[in-house]
Amino acid sequence: MSQMHFDEAGQEHQRPPLDSYDAGYQTGAYRDPFAGVSGQKISMPYAQNNQTLTAGQRLALAIVSVVMLVPLSGIIFGTALGAGGGLTLLAGLIGMGIVCLTIMVINIVFNRH
Repeated sequence: MSQMHFDEAGQEHQRPPLDSYDAGYQTGAYRDPFAGVSGQKISMPYAQNNQTLTAGQRLALAIVSVVMLVPLSGIIFGTALGAGGGLTLLAGLIGMGIVCLTIMVINIVFNRH
């Protein structure tokens, strides 16, 4: 039977990551995970007490509104013109007005909140 000897000095040990709180106590250095590359704190989109919206959130809602308006208008006018007649075109315009008004109300309520 053979015995296996392990060379502990030749083995590499995995170091703990510097992102954990324990790493600061073990290595004497602590790197803040919320600090940016320059060492400044990264701001959070919402403050604790102030529920203001960021410009990115407002822009995202505007983009989604326009993107949803395009297929909805295609569906409304495709259905209205496919059925034929002036009355269906008027109903399509009224439907388009309702869809636009709904999107406007959603945007106004979201931006005031």
